[in-house]
Amino acid sequence: MQYLDKLHPGLAVDLHVSEGDYQGNYKTHIDEVGKTRLSVYAPHQDGTVIPLQAGSTVEITFWDEVASYTFKSVIIQRIAVPVQVFVLKMPDSIKRVQRRNYVRVPASFPVSYQVVEKTGLGDMKEGIMLDLSGGGMRFQTKEKLDKGSILYAYLELPFGTLGIPGRVCRSEPIENTKYFSVSVDFYQITEKDRDRIIKCVFDIQRDLRKKGLM
Repeated sequence: MQYLDKLHPGLAVDLHVSEGDYQGNYKTHIDEVGKTRLSVYAPHQDGTVIPLQAGSTVEITFWDEVASYTFKSVIIQRIAVPVQVFVLKMPDSIKRVQRRNYVRVPASFPVSYQVVEKTGLGDMKEGIMLDLSGGGMRFQTKEKLDKGSILYAYLELPFGTLGIPGRVCRSEPIENTKYFSVSVDFYQITEKDRDRIIKCVFDIQRDLRKKGLM
């Protein structure tokens, strides 16, 4: 089943109960993963175990660098020793939910681009990236680009060169320089390419946190 390989012992998950006396969201971790069932540690609230019963329907949500995932299941057994866990039926399907609020991080990678013109692609121009997110980027260049222009950009990212179409949403002069700051929304990008960019963004974010810059 798609995304099943993302389930593993120790994975942090949210357990949601939609109705009943214990309605709410609880944080826990996966204990074990089998072929037909998986177990999660019984969540606690104010030092007390949430006593969900066998037959209760729950919704599990978890995340990775690029998206969140969710599935519904049923508690088929409660185990009290050596630690309290809920045994869940393995889901029939796991739904991926693309994150829409993309994290934007400062970045400084070479950018080459060609503006789409009526007669085809324009001359190749160069710039330097200023920041990056899964939804777009901002880069510095010597020419002013019109808002709404479509361009094809080549991003020199750590994993290699990525060619992506984009739409200019803002272009403004950088004070006291001869350059322009151009903001671009990625346009008709594949999910595979977006995932690669988001992974790059998270790597940058992690490095900045290690250096105490975020």
